[in-house]
Amino acid sequence: MKAKTLTATPGIMIPALTGFIALLIGNGFGRFGYPPLIPALIKEHWFSVSQADYLGAANLTGYIIGAAFGARINRYVPSLYLIRISLFTATLSFACCAYPLTFPVYFSLRLIAGLAGGIVMVLTAPTIFKHTPTEKKGLLSGIIFSGVGIGIALAGSLIPVLVQISLTTTWLSFAVISLIFMLISWNGWPAGSNEKHTVEVPVTLAGNYSTWNRSIILLLISYACNAVGFVPHTVFWVDFVSRGLHMGIDRGTQLWVLLGISAALGPLISGYMADGIGFGKSIRISLLIKGMGVMMPVFSTAWWSLVLSSVFVGSLALGISSLAAGRITELVIPGLQKKVWSWMTITFSITHALTAYIMSYLFSVYGSYYLLFKIGAVTLIIGCVLDFISSRR
Repeated sequence: MKAKTLTATPGIMIPALTGFIALLIGNGFGRFGYPPLIPALIKEHWFSVSQADYLGAANLTGYIIGAAFGARINRYVPSLYLIRISLFTATLSFACCAYPLTFPVYFSLRLIAGLAGGIVMVLTAPTIFKHTPTEKKGLLSGIIFSGVGIGIALAGSLIPVLVQISLTTTWLSFAVISLIFMLISWNGWPAGSNEKHTVEVPVTLAGNYSTWNRSIILLLISYACNAVGFVPHTVFWVDFVSRGLHMGIDRGTQLWVLLGISAALGPLISGYMADGIGFGKSIRISLLIKGMGVMMPVFSTAWWSLVLSSVFVGSLALGISSLAAGRITELVIPGLQKKVWSWMTITFSITHALTAYIMSYLFSVYGSYYLLFKIGAVTLIIGCVLDFISSRR
Protein backbone atom coordinates (compact mmCIF):
# COMPACT_ATOMS: atom_id res chain seq x y z
CA MET A 1 0.00 0.00 0.00
CA LYS A 2 1.33 3.42 -0.92
CA ALA A 3 2.02 5.85 1.87
CA LYS A 4 -0.52 8.63 2.21
CA THR A 5 0.83 11.87 0.76
CA LEU A 6 -0.22 15.47 0.91
CA THR A 7 -2.03 15.09 -2.38
CA ALA A 8 -4.34 12.52 -0.84
CA THR A 9 -5.46 14.84 1.93
CA PRO A 10 -9.19 15.57 1.72
CA GLY A 11 -10.28 19.07 0.75
CA ILE A 12 -8.90 21.70 -1.54
CA MET A 13 -6.62 23.75 0.69
CA ILE A 14 -3.34 22.02 -0.13
CA PRO A 15 -3.85 22.12 -3.93
CA ALA A 16 -5.12 25.69 -3.61
CA LEU A 17 -2.06 26.83 -1.66
CA THR A 18 0.18 25.00 -4.11
CA GLY A 19 -1.36 26.95 -7.00
CA PHE A 20 -1.14 30.10 -4.87
CA ILE A 21 2.61 29.61 -4.48
CA ALA A 22 3.09 28.85 -8.18
CA LEU A 23 1.48 32.14 -9.23
CA LEU A 24 3.26 34.04 -6.44
CA ILE A 25 6.64 32.94 -7.82
CA GLY A 26 5.87 32.94 -11.54
CA ASN A 27 3.85 36.17 -11.70
CA GLY A 28 3.98 38.00 -8.37
CA PHE A 29 7.81 37.90 -8.33
CA GLY A 30 8.64 36.98 -11.92
CA ARG A 31 6.41 39.49 -13.65
CA PHE A 32 5.48 42.22 -11.16
CA GLY A 33 8.58 42.14 -8.97
CA TYR A 34 10.63 43.99 -11.59
CA PRO A 35 8.90 47.43 -11.96
CA PRO A 36 9.65 48.55 -8.36
CA LEU A 37 13.33 47.75 -9.01
CA ILE A 38 13.64 50.02 -12.05
CA PRO A 39 14.61 53.17 -10.08
CA ALA A 40 17.35 51.23 -8.24
CA LEU A 41 18.70 49.71 -11.45
CA ILE A 42 18.98 53.20 -12.93
CA LYS A 43 20.35 54.80 -9.76
CA GLU A 44 23.07 52.17 -9.42
CA HIS A 45 23.97 52.68 -13.10
CA TRP A 46 23.34 49.08 -14.03
CA PHE A 47 21.21 50.29 -16.94
CA SER A 48 19.99 53.50 -18.53
CA VAL A 49 16.36 54.60 -18.36
CA SER A 50 15.60 53.32 -21.85
CA GLN A 51 17.36 50.00 -21.20
CA ALA A 52 15.39 49.50 -17.98
CA ASP A 53 12.15 50.07 -19.90
CA TYR A 54 13.22 47.59 -22.58
CA LEU A 55 13.87 45.00 -19.87
CA GLY A 56 10.28 45.44 -18.70
CA ALA A 57 9.12 44.96 -22.28
CA ALA A 58 11.23 41.79 -22.53
CA ASN A 59 9.43 40.36 -19.52
CA LEU A 60 6.00 41.10 -21.00
CA THR A 61 7.06 39.64 -24.37
CA GLY A 62 8.23 36.46 -22.69
CA TYR A 63 4.95 36.25 -20.76
CA ILE A 64 2.91 36.45 -23.96
CA ILE A 65 5.07 33.77 -25.62
CA GLY A 66 4.75 31.50 -22.59
CA ALA A 67 0.98 31.97 -22.52
CA ALA A 68 0.76 31.27 -26.27
CA PHE A 69 2.77 28.06 -26.26
CA GLY A 70 2.30 26.72 -22.72
CA ALA A 71 -0.60 24.43 -23.63
CA ARG A 72 1.19 23.26 -26.80
CA ILE A 73 4.35 22.35 -24.89
CA ASN A 74 2.12 20.55 -22.40
CA ARG A 75 1.19 18.13 -25.17
CA TYR A 76 4.73 16.73 -24.95
CA VAL A 77 5.77 17.52 -21.37
CA PRO A 78 3.48 16.47 -18.45
CA SER A 79 1.86 19.33 -16.53
CA LEU A 80 3.75 19.14 -13.23
CA TYR A 81 7.13 18.63 -14.91
CA LEU A 82 6.51 21.70 -17.05
CA ILE A 83 5.27 23.86 -14.17
CA ARG A 84 8.15 22.83 -11.90
CA ILE A 85 10.72 23.43 -14.64
CA SER A 86 9.20 26.87 -15.23
CA LEU A 87 9.27 27.76 -11.53
CA PHE A 88 12.85 26.58 -11.17
CA THR A 89 13.85 28.51 -14.29
CA ALA A 90 12.24 31.69 -12.94
CA THR A 91 14.00 31.20 -9.61
CA LEU A 92 17.34 30.69 -11.34
CA SER A 93 16.79 33.84 -13.40
CA PHE A 94 16.33 35.84 -10.18
CA ALA A 95 19.69 34.60 -8.92
CA CYS A 96 21.40 35.44 -12.22
CA CYS A 97 19.88 38.94 -12.23
CA ALA A 98 21.68 39.63 -8.95
CA TYR A 99 24.76 40.69 -10.88
CA PRO A 100 25.33 43.62 -13.30
CA LEU A 101 25.53 41.58 -16.48
CA THR A 102 25.56 42.94 -20.01
CA PHE A 103 22.27 44.25 -21.37
CA PRO A 104 21.69 41.38 -23.88
CA VAL A 105 22.20 38.78 -21.14
CA TYR A 106 19.94 40.62 -18.69
CA PHE A 107 17.36 41.03 -21.47
CA SER A 108 17.43 37.26 -22.03
CA LEU A 109 17.00 36.59 -18.31
CA ARG A 110 13.95 38.85 -18.07
CA LEU A 111 12.54 37.26 -21.24
CA ILE A 112 12.98 33.80 -19.69
CA ALA A 113 11.33 34.90 -16.43
CA GLY A 114 8.35 36.20 -18.42
CA LEU A 115 8.19 32.99 -20.46
CA ALA A 116 8.12 30.91 -17.27
CA GLY A 117 5.44 33.16 -15.77
CA GLY A 118 3.23 32.79 -18.85
CA ILE A 119 3.47 29.00 -18.77
CA VAL A 120 2.68 28.90 -15.05
CA MET A 121 -0.31 31.20 -15.48
CA VAL A 122 -1.77 29.12 -18.30
CA LEU A 123 -1.29 25.68 -16.73
CA THR A 124 -1.70 26.08 -12.97
CA ALA A 125 -5.42 26.77 -12.57
CA PRO A 126 -6.71 24.31 -15.24
CA THR A 127 -4.40 21.57 -13.90
CA ILE A 128 -5.80 21.94 -10.38
CA PHE A 129 -9.41 22.53 -11.48
CA LYS A 130 -9.49 19.25 -13.36
CA HIS A 131 -8.90 17.26 -10.17
CA THR A 132 -10.93 19.16 -7.57
CA PRO A 133 -14.64 19.27 -6.62
CA THR A 134 -16.80 21.48 -8.84
CA GLU A 135 -18.72 23.06 -5.97
CA LYS A 136 -15.51 24.52 -4.50
CA LYS A 137 -13.98 25.96 -7.65
CA GLY A 138 -14.88 29.55 -6.75
CA LEU A 139 -12.95 29.49 -3.48
CA LEU A 140 -10.19 27.43 -5.09
CA SER A 141 -9.79 29.93 -7.93
CA GLY A 142 -9.74 32.83 -5.48
CA ILE A 143 -6.94 31.34 -3.40
CA ILE A 144 -4.83 30.47 -6.45
CA PHE A 145 -5.05 33.90 -8.09
CA SER A 146 -4.51 35.77 -4.84
CA GLY A 147 -0.95 34.45 -5.09
CA VAL A 148 -0.23 37.10 -7.73
CA GLY A 149 -1.48 39.90 -5.48
CA ILE A 150 0.38 38.60 -2.43
CA GLY A 151 3.52 38.35 -4.56
CA ILE A 152 3.11 41.98 -5.65
CA ALA A 153 2.53 43.12 -2.07
CA LEU A 154 5.43 41.03 -0.72
CA ALA A 155 7.84 42.27 -3.38
CA GLY A 156 6.69 45.85 -2.87
CA SER A 157 7.26 45.54 0.88
CA LEU A 158 10.67 43.86 0.66
CA ILE A 159 12.25 45.90 -2.11
CA PRO A 160 12.46 49.28 -0.31
CA VAL A 161 14.27 47.56 2.57
CA LEU A 162 16.50 45.24 0.58
CA VAL A 163 17.69 47.79 -2.00
CA GLN A 164 19.14 49.80 0.87
CA ILE A 165 21.59 46.90 1.24
CA SER A 166 22.17 46.21 -2.44
CA LEU A 167 20.48 45.13 -5.65
CA THR A 168 22.35 41.85 -5.43
CA THR A 169 20.82 41.14 -2.02
CA THR A 170 17.36 41.98 -3.35
CA TRP A 171 17.52 39.60 -6.32
CA LEU A 172 19.11 36.81 -4.27
CA SER A 173 16.39 37.21 -1.65
CA PHE A 174 13.77 36.72 -4.39
CA ALA A 175 15.58 33.56 -5.49
CA VAL A 176 15.89 32.12 -1.97
CA ILE A 177 12.26 32.85 -1.05
CA SER A 178 11.06 31.35 -4.33
CA LEU A 179 13.17 28.21 -3.86
CA ILE A 180 11.87 27.67 -0.33
CA PHE A 181 8.24 28.17 -1.39
CA MET A 182 8.70 25.87 -4.37
CA LEU A 183 10.10 23.06 -2.20
CA ILE A 184 7.34 23.48 0.39
CA SER A 185 4.65 23.07 -2.27
CA TRP A 186 6.43 20.38 -4.29
CA ASN A 187 4.03 17.54 -3.40
CA GLY A 188 0.89 19.62 -3.00
CA TRP A 189 -0.53 19.06 -6.47
CA PRO A 190 -3.68 16.92 -6.85
CA ALA A 191 -3.10 13.22 -7.45
CA GLY A 192 -3.14 12.38 -11.16
CA SER A 193 -2.49 15.93 -12.34
CA ASN A 194 0.90 15.18 -13.90
CA GLU A 195 -0.48 14.47 -17.34
CA LYS A 196 0.04 15.71 -20.86
CA HIS A 197 -2.46 18.10 -22.40
CA THR A 198 -4.60 16.35 -24.97
CA VAL A 199 -7.57 17.73 -26.83
CA GLU A 200 -10.22 15.34 -25.58
CA VAL A 201 -13.58 15.75 -27.30
CA PRO A 202 -16.07 13.00 -26.36
CA VAL A 203 -17.22 10.87 -29.28
CA THR A 204 -20.81 12.04 -28.70
CA LEU A 205 -19.69 15.66 -29.24
CA ALA A 206 -17.00 15.17 -31.85
CA GLY A 207 -19.31 15.89 -34.77
CA ASN A 208 -20.93 19.08 -33.47
CA TYR A 209 -18.69 20.51 -30.74
CA SER A 210 -16.97 23.83 -31.42
CA THR A 211 -14.45 25.35 -29.03
CA TRP A 212 -15.32 28.88 -30.10
CA ASN A 213 -19.06 29.03 -29.57
CA ARG A 214 -20.86 32.30 -28.93
CA SER A 215 -20.59 32.19 -25.14
CA ILE A 216 -16.84 31.64 -25.19
CA ILE A 217 -16.19 34.30 -27.82
CA LEU A 218 -18.18 36.88 -25.87
CA LEU A 219 -16.40 35.88 -22.66
CA LEU A 220 -13.08 36.40 -24.46
CA ILE A 221 -14.15 39.87 -25.63
CA SER A 222 -15.41 40.87 -22.19
CA TYR A 223 -12.10 39.70 -20.72
CA ALA A 224 -10.30 41.92 -23.21
CA CYS A 225 -12.53 44.80 -22.05
CA ASN A 226 -11.33 44.03 -18.54
CA ALA A 227 -7.73 44.48 -19.75
CA VAL A 228 -8.56 47.88 -21.27
CA GLY A 229 -10.25 49.03 -18.07
CA PHE A 230 -7.21 48.09 -16.00
CA VAL A 231 -4.73 50.28 -17.90
CA PRO A 232 -5.61 53.70 -16.40
CA HIS A 233 -4.76 52.48 -12.92
CA THR A 234 -1.78 50.26 -13.72
CA VAL A 235 -0.04 52.86 -15.90
CA PHE A 236 -1.31 56.31 -14.88
CA TRP A 237 -2.70 56.05 -11.35
CA VAL A 238 0.38 57.01 -9.32
CA ASP A 239 1.29 59.80 -11.74
CA PHE A 240 -2.30 61.10 -11.70
CA VAL A 241 -2.35 61.33 -7.90
CA SER A 242 1.23 62.57 -7.54
CA ARG A 243 1.44 65.16 -10.31
CA GLY A 244 -2.06 65.50 -11.71
CA LEU A 245 -3.61 66.20 -8.32
CA HIS A 246 -0.41 67.68 -6.83
CA MET A 247 -0.58 65.33 -3.84
CA GLY A 248 3.04 64.18 -4.08
CA ILE A 249 4.69 60.82 -4.59
CA ASP A 250 4.01 59.66 -1.02
CA ARG A 251 0.25 59.85 -1.49
CA GLY A 252 0.52 58.20 -4.90
CA THR A 253 2.59 55.36 -3.46
CA GLN A 254 0.14 54.86 -0.60
CA LEU A 255 -2.71 54.35 -3.04
CA TRP A 256 -0.56 51.98 -5.13
CA VAL A 257 0.21 49.83 -2.09
CA LEU A 258 -3.51 49.83 -1.23
CA LEU A 259 -4.28 48.69 -4.78
CA GLY A 260 -1.75 45.85 -4.41
CA ILE A 261 -3.18 44.71 -1.07
CA SER A 262 -6.68 44.78 -2.56
CA ALA A 263 -5.42 42.70 -5.49
CA ALA A 264 -4.26 40.07 -2.99
CA LEU A 265 -7.64 39.89 -1.24
CA GLY A 266 -9.92 40.39 -4.24
CA PRO A 267 -9.77 36.85 -5.69
CA LEU A 268 -10.81 35.37 -2.34
CA ILE A 269 -13.89 37.59 -2.18
CA SER A 270 -14.70 36.87 -5.83
CA GLY A 271 -14.30 33.16 -5.17
CA TYR A 272 -16.81 33.17 -2.33
CA MET A 273 -19.21 35.16 -4.49
CA ALA A 274 -18.86 32.69 -7.37
CA ASP A 275 -19.60 29.72 -5.11
CA GLY A 276 -22.79 31.50 -4.03
CA ILE A 277 -24.23 32.93 -7.26
CA GLY A 278 -22.13 31.36 -10.02
CA PHE A 279 -19.21 32.53 -12.15
CA GLY A 280 -21.30 34.23 -14.85
CA LYS A 281 -23.21 36.61 -12.57
CA SER A 282 -20.06 37.24 -10.53
CA ILE A 283 -18.15 38.36 -13.63
CA ARG A 284 -20.88 40.80 -14.63
CA ILE A 285 -21.13 42.29 -11.14
CA SER A 286 -17.34 42.56 -10.92
CA LEU A 287 -16.99 44.30 -14.29
CA LEU A 288 -19.69 46.79 -13.29
CA ILE A 289 -18.10 47.55 -9.90
CA LYS A 290 -14.65 47.85 -11.47
CA GLY A 291 -16.10 50.27 -14.03
CA MET A 292 -17.49 52.35 -11.17
CA GLY A 293 -14.06 52.28 -9.51
CA VAL A 294 -12.32 53.51 -12.66
CA MET A 295 -14.89 56.28 -13.12
CA MET A 296 -14.87 57.56 -9.52
CA PRO A 297 -11.96 60.03 -9.96
CA VAL A 298 -13.90 61.70 -12.77
CA PHE A 299 -16.68 62.67 -10.32
CA SER A 300 -14.59 63.27 -7.20
CA THR A 301 -10.91 63.54 -6.35
CA ALA A 302 -11.49 63.61 -2.60
CA TRP A 303 -9.26 61.24 -0.68
CA TRP A 304 -12.10 58.86 0.18
CA SER A 305 -12.97 58.60 -3.53
CA LEU A 306 -9.37 57.82 -4.49
CA VAL A 307 -9.15 55.19 -1.75
CA LEU A 308 -12.36 53.47 -2.91
CA SER A 309 -11.16 53.62 -6.52
CA SER A 310 -7.91 51.86 -5.55
CA VAL A 311 -9.80 49.22 -3.58
CA PHE A 312 -12.44 48.52 -6.26
CA VAL A 313 -9.99 48.35 -9.15
CA GLY A 314 -7.28 46.51 -7.21
CA SER A 315 -9.56 43.87 -5.72
CA LEU A 316 -11.21 43.08 -9.05
CA ALA A 317 -8.05 43.16 -11.16
CA LEU A 318 -7.19 39.56 -10.34
CA GLY A 319 -10.65 38.77 -9.05
CA ILE A 320 -12.05 38.88 -12.58
CA SER A 321 -9.17 36.72 -13.80
CA SER A 322 -10.03 34.06 -11.24
CA LEU A 323 -13.71 34.26 -12.20
CA ALA A 324 -12.92 33.98 -15.91
CA ALA A 325 -10.78 30.89 -15.28
CA GLY A 326 -13.64 29.35 -13.33
CA ARG A 327 -16.21 30.33 -15.95
CA ILE A 328 -14.25 28.40 -18.55
CA THR A 329 -14.79 25.20 -16.56
CA GLU A 330 -18.54 25.74 -16.99
CA LEU A 331 -18.39 26.44 -20.73
CA VAL A 332 -15.60 24.17 -21.98
CA ILE A 333 -15.01 20.44 -21.65
CA PRO A 334 -11.90 19.52 -19.57
CA GLY A 335 -9.78 18.53 -22.57
CA LEU A 336 -10.01 22.03 -24.05
CA GLN A 337 -9.83 24.21 -20.93
CA LYS A 338 -6.07 24.81 -21.06
CA LYS A 339 -6.30 25.80 -24.72
CA VAL A 340 -9.09 28.31 -24.10
CA TRP A 341 -7.47 29.74 -20.95
CA SER A 342 -4.23 30.11 -22.89
CA TRP A 343 -5.96 32.27 -25.50
CA MET A 344 -7.73 34.24 -22.77
CA THR A 345 -4.38 35.00 -21.13
CA ILE A 346 -2.79 35.96 -24.45
CA THR A 347 -5.71 38.21 -25.34
CA PHE A 348 -5.57 39.98 -21.98
CA SER A 349 -1.80 40.55 -22.18
CA ILE A 350 -1.78 41.84 -25.76
CA THR A 351 -4.85 44.02 -25.21
CA HIS A 352 -3.35 45.47 -22.04
CA ALA A 353 -0.06 46.27 -23.78
CA LEU A 354 -1.68 47.83 -26.87
CA THR A 355 -4.07 49.87 -24.74
CA ALA A 356 -1.15 51.18 -22.69
CA TYR A 357 0.50 52.49 -25.87
CA ILE A 358 -2.75 53.97 -27.21
CA MET A 359 -3.62 55.68 -23.93
CA SER A 360 -0.08 57.02 -23.63
CA TYR A 361 -0.49 58.56 -27.07
CA LEU A 362 -3.90 60.03 -26.17
CA PHE A 363 -2.46 61.51 -23.00
CA SER A 364 0.42 63.06 -24.93
CA VAL A 365 -2.09 64.68 -27.30
CA TYR A 366 -4.86 65.76 -24.92
CA GLY A 367 -3.08 65.80 -21.56
CA SER A 368 -6.21 64.56 -19.79
CA TYR A 369 -6.19 61.76 -17.23
CA TYR A 370 -9.97 61.95 -17.04
CA LEU A 371 -10.34 60.97 -20.70
CA LEU A 372 -8.43 57.78 -19.95
CA PHE A 373 -10.62 56.97 -16.94
CA LYS A 374 -13.75 57.50 -19.03
CA ILE A 375 -12.48 55.18 -21.78
CA GLY A 376 -11.59 52.49 -19.25
CA ALA A 377 -14.93 52.71 -17.43
CA VAL A 378 -17.05 52.66 -20.60
CA THR A 379 -15.11 49.67 -21.92
CA LEU A 380 -15.70 47.75 -18.67
CA ILE A 381 -19.43 48.44 -18.88
CA ILE A 382 -19.42 47.18 -22.47
CA GLY A 383 -17.70 44.02 -21.21
CA CYS A 384 -20.41 43.64 -18.57
CA VAL A 385 -23.14 43.87 -21.22
CA LEU A 386 -21.38 41.40 -23.53
CA ASP A 387 -20.99 38.90 -20.71
CA PHE A 388 -24.69 39.25 -19.96
CA ILE A 389 -25.49 38.55 -23.61
CA SER A 390 -23.23 35.49 -23.53
CA SER A 391 -25.41 33.97 -20.79
CA ARG A 392 -28.59 34.33 -22.88
CA ARG A 393 -28.24 31.05 -24.75
